[in-house]
Amino acid sequence: MIILFYVCISLSIAGSALMLTHLFFFDNLKVFAQRIVACLSISDCIYAFGLLLYVEPSFEGYDVTRCIIQGTLTQFATICAFLWSTSISYFLYISITKGQKELIYFERYEKFIFAIGFAIPLLMAIIPLFFQSYAPTPQKVPATCSISSNDQEKSIEMNRSLSLYLNLTLFYLPLLSSVLISVYFILRTYFKTKRIKSSYELLNKQINIQQKFARNLILYPLALFICWLPSQIIFLIFVFKNNWIEQIQQDYFVSQTGPYYYIRIAQYGISFLQGFFNSLVYWFNSYQMRKRLDSLERENLNYQKTRTFFSNNNDQSERKSSQLSNSFENLQDI
Repeated sequence: MIILFYVCISLSIAGSALMLTHLFFFDNLKVFAQRIVACLSISDCIYAFGLLLYVEPSFEGYDVTRCIIQGTLTQFATICAFLWSTSISYFLYISITKGQKELIYFERYEKFIFAIGFAIPLLMAIIPLFFQSYAPTPQKVPATCSISSNDQEKSIEMNRSLSLYLNLTLFYLPLLSSVLISVYFILRTYFKTKRIKSSYELLNKQINIQQKFARNLILYPLALFICWLPSQIIFLIFVFKNNWIEQIQQDYFVSQTGPYYYIRIAQYGISFLQGFFNSLVYWFNSYQMRKRLDSLERENLNYQKTRTFFSNNNDQSERKSSQLSNSFENLQDI
């Protein structure tokens, strides 16, 4: 299982590193939206490297300092990923429905946006330190340190309640909020472009590409949801049917039987692939959009030739062709 976890973590690191390399060398990082995507990739890298700090075969006699560092890094990075994934959806909505000029308004406050985007996760990663609530939990073998209260001076019920409230407020609620808000803005973008009507073939193709782009971006929150779905299910079971979890844990640790082994693989192995899944979404979207923009550009060249012909005969046709050209340039910016 340790080997499997290391493989999952390595895939996330490799995917995030390739994504950052492509953004830095081949995409234009001067574009505000690309820098948002880069922040998401950086968050995934920090999360994966944080996991490497502490993957041990047991939870007894652990290095407290290294455990706290891992818990803080992974908590910070996951909340960052949630925020930047939501930001991608929101700025896509602004770009398509409000126009590039509205997006330029946000670029004026870019430093403030980036500061908030990293300051809020940092605050949410620091809060558990005041409760000494970063520890490897008995449910996680191989052990990874996360939000968990194991204070020996507190009763089992108090530790359980504290772990529950901290996990709920600092992790699961932000995760669910991120997914719901992202889906909301992506769907609004999709249906907004769907309602736009045009009698010109090129503009129809532009709208179709925008719809395809909006539909594909739903893969970012979907990837987050898939990565953390097993953990969300286990968390809900922990809240409402804790006796069942304790029983299958006991069966596994005592007699090495029961479904707990496979539950752990699904719960932690899939979450370790967060950076890998986000990189796959990035590569898929890049390939799809570049393919469609190349096709649209070839058709736009034909319209440019047509504009030259009609401009000598009809000023109205020239204005229509100019509108098509401007719309295409706007789509390239998006």
